[in-house]
Amino acid sequence: MSLVAYIPSPFQITKVIGQSEKSDAAALQAKTLAGIYRAKVIEAYKNRRIFTIYGNYNTIRRALLKRGWLERLTPNRYAKLQNLPLDILLQHAKRGNEYETVAISKIINHFPPFFVWQPKAQRDLYGDVKPYRNRVRRGQGFDFSTKVGLISCAEQAKLWYGQEGGVGMLYPRFFRLGDNEEEQMEFVKDFQLTQCRSFLRYLIKNKDDPELIIDFENGVISPQTVNFALEQIQCHIDECENVDGLSQADKPPSEKDWQDFLTNSNQVINNAKQIKWNYRELMTCVRTADVMLRSIEDKHPDYKWDGMKNLWILKPGYQSRGLGIVIRNNLEDILRWAASHLNRRYIVQKYIEQPLLIYNTKFDIRQYMLLVIRDSKIEIWLYRDCYLRFSSQEYCIDDLRESVHLTNNSVQKKYKNKTSRDPRLPKNNMWCLEQFKVYLKGQNKPEEVWESKVYAGFRENLIAVVLASLDETNLCENCFELYGCDFMLDNECTPILIEINSTPDLSASTEVTARICPMVMEDCIKVVVDLSRNKRASTGHFQKVYEISYNFKQAEDTSEAFNVQGKAMELHSRAKVPCKLNIFKRGKKVCTPSKSPSKEPPKQKPASLPIQSRKSNINISNNVRNALHSNAKEALALRYTMPK
Repeated sequence: MSLVAYIPSPFQITKVIGQSEKSDAAALQAKTLAGIYRAKVIEAYKNRRIFTIYGNYNTIRRALLKRGWLERLTPNRYAKLQNLPLDILLQHAKRGNEYETVAISKIINHFPPFFVWQPKAQRDLYGDVKPYRNRVRRGQGFDFSTKVGLISCAEQAKLWYGQEGGVGMLYPRFFRLGDNEEEQMEFVKDFQLTQCRSFLRYLIKNKDDPELIIDFENGVISPQTVNFALEQIQCHIDECENVDGLSQADKPPSEKDWQDFLTNSNQVINNAKQIKWNYRELMTCVRTADVMLRSIEDKHPDYKWDGMKNLWILKPGYQSRGLGIVIRNNLEDILRWAASHLNRRYIVQKYIEQPLLIYNTKFDIRQYMLLVIRDSKIEIWLYRDCYLRFSSQEYCIDDLRESVHLTNNSVQKKYKNKTSRDPRLPKNNMWCLEQFKVYLKGQNKPEEVWESKVYAGFRENLIAVVLASLDETNLCENCFELYGCDFMLDNECTPILIEINSTPDLSASTEVTARICPMVMEDCIKVVVDLSRNKRASTGHFQKVYEISYNFKQAEDTSEAFNVQGKAMELHSRAKVPCKLNIFKRGKKVCTPSKSPSKEPPKQKPASLPIQSRKSNINISNNVRNALHSNAKEALALRYTMPK
């Protein structure tokens, strides 16, 4: 059998050549694209314009891409495409498509990012290049984005002012109900005295309707209940004024005495039981109680928010979004609840029973704060815009459901709006700032009330909190953090700080947040990125309200290695804030006030210094180590990304 050689036809030869030419053209195009992308990557590296974003913060992503930055993708973004070889990606890459994004990211993987937006729990990386990072680290004890840490900051601020309820930080009283027996006893004492004030306030309010509270013939509550409350408030006043109490020689009330008083006073307030008293004795008591309450409220302005029900709100110490929150007015119930949930580290906070209401509905205000650490400054920025969050139900102090009292959007979105609510309230339970200003104007509030009282109060509270946290703040250059700060207003439009959130919800949940949240993120990039490269850059709606200078000096005399100064922005007249600072560097305490051998600076009370003139100098005895430049890493990265 003979073998016949196979000879391809001219058409087949042409087809093979055409396919080869197409393959060569595709390879050439991929090689060209690879060279272009490598050049872009090297240029981005030299200009420190490589970023990494964890999560769907597309506004941040678009803002950086618009500025010429390149993205180094996280593993879960376009995960399937990231598994493809670079050659395949380059064949499908077109301007702006996903293949191009992944291809550039593969080339860029040899370089560190210079902007990192990451979750709070993620470990910080790339410390040697000091990227812009959206996390400011501090010790857990003074992390004001947790309920427990906010208490520590409040206590620190209180020490600076030398008195409780000092101007600068206004907050509800709160206590940690863990295994700290001493603090539990402080709470028990506060609860008992609050009940005394609530009972007397109830008598004052209803003095014009005496039949509601007294009945000389058929009353079942002893007048001693009223005398007991007056005696305890007088003792509290004497204690605050540091004078000998009138009844200090007497035996202090026993646990049974307090239990009897709590039971009897609640019978009057909540169950309409009457006191066996006559009108003349009632009026004498009311006049005395009124003087006492005015006296004690002058020293403790937060007592004006208490009302008559003695309500307290229990919150898990390290959770957010309203999870695990309950409201109680029984001392035993509060202590039992905290003891049965020790792993959640509950704190108890005095519930604001007399808030400012809008159309008989409770609300709070979400205000944004941006904290930025530069190479020698700590800056506090506040956003000039904010929004209100309403409850879906009408306010009722006797209804303790969360739908009535918790205004978080994560809570209220679970409930339908009550049909009897005022129709002027928003269906989506949110108002923008301009709507609130129109409401204030309609309530005959002064035109300047927003700027001079509400926004100014935001500033005072947040500056005081940040300063109080500096004892354990890690001063890491280029770190920043955006916080969602929640405030309530009292009947006089005084802001009350409720809590601060480190990872605020920036999603477009309503048309209000769909407008403000992208603006906040875009303006955040303006402050953090643009302003660091151009001192004249726009900062959008962010306004710098305070800055603290810290300078690391390379000097032989290590006693002058660190200097800190604080300065307020000249915005409006403001109240006084503390000036004591202790700075931690990288989690370690590195400063103690140094004393000059020649003379000592004059001692001054921090509370007497207005924030505009406040300056504090702190010297550090520790040597400060400069960050090392990774020359070897840079050379290796350039080697792998140079065009072949």
